[in-house]
Amino acid sequence: MPQFLPARATGAALHVLVDALDEVDVGIILLDRDMRVRFLNRCVSEIFGLPAEPLPAHTTYPDLLDRAASRSWVAASAAERAALVEQRVTAVRAGSIAPMHLDLSDGRRLVFACKACPDGGRILTYTDVSAELRPEAMDAMEQINAELRFSNETMEDHAAQLASLAEATDESVRKAEEAKHALEREIVERRELEAQLRRMATTDGLTGALNRAGFLALSQKELERAVDSGRGLALMMLDVDHFKSINDRYGHAGGDLALKHLVAMIGSRTRRSDLLGRLGGEEFAILLPAIAAEDAESLARRLVAHIAVSTVPYGERTISLTVSIGLAMAARTDRAIERIIARADEALYRAKEGGRNRVVTDHRAEAA
Repeated sequence: MPQFLPARATGAALHVLVDALDEVDVGIILLDRDMRVRFLNRCVSEIFGLPAEPLPAHTTYPDLLDRAASRSWVAASAAERAALVEQRVTAVRAGSIAPMHLDLSDGRRLVFACKACPDGGRILTYTDVSAELRPEAMDAMEQINAELRFSNETMEDHAAQLASLAEATDESVRKAEEAKHALEREIVERRELEAQLRRMATTDGLTGALNRAGFLALSQKELERAVDSGRGLALMMLDVDHFKSINDRYGHAGGDLALKHLVAMIGSRTRRSDLLGRLGGEEFAILLPAIAAEDAESLARRLVAHIAVSTVPYGERTISLTVSIGLAMAARTDRAIERIIARADEALYRAKEGGRNRVVTDHRAEAA
């Protein structure tokens, strides 16, 4: 149930707004300047796993986050959860936060945003976009967009209803007017978020490379073009050597920086028509359309050599890394990109077995 804390707002129009916001499939929390919860809708209650009965009058945003963390939102110890809660509260106190991903330990992905209000309060929104993590969600994007447009229209109606309260002089109406302006700004930002969702569905949030679903979809189309045109097509499977030791030595922040640096290096040495995807962890794939086998192998060897001599600045230290590459060419009989990936992956395994920091090419397509 929607809740205003500690006192319920008055006025028929405001009750209509509250009931309407309770039907929106976007979690909404309104905080006052002291981080106390003034309002939350049904969607937030479901996301945070709140009980059906009303919350205590002085419930704060840290209280909600602590409840979420304790429900295994994150895989961490009690001390680590407390630090994460404090970090999030500090960020919200600091002001507006652009839409960002929150990946939960149960596999869900949320898009979180924060808007600072003129009175020092905050408007927080949580959108569950977990379905985008599955490849089949690409076909459902139009449905997501339709729902977002409906959400925008609903918020516009709510803002119009709030405008009728502007003539009143009591405190509840003044707060409603402030909420109206905040919701109008939220509508604009939600339209921008709608445009971003398509990119988020195909992009790896850390490195900016294609994610697995995006890479497979676009690579399949390139394979079909190559079959129709008869032009060559190559695929590299690339893996960072001993990546666990980088994480152990420099921490996950250092490992993340190394992966982003790696993607930047690859992007600077491949063509605009080439596709780069992060298939998981430290494993990447590079698709090279319209290329001969010898040119693809030459590029793979140059990449291995360049990465081996490049370093990643990390504070006062530098991170060194090497990569192993498995290369496979598309055969005339290939109809599914997964077959080429499998051959390149086998070649990658042989590169690792052979000592890493090297290229191994699968020649079965040439023999066929």
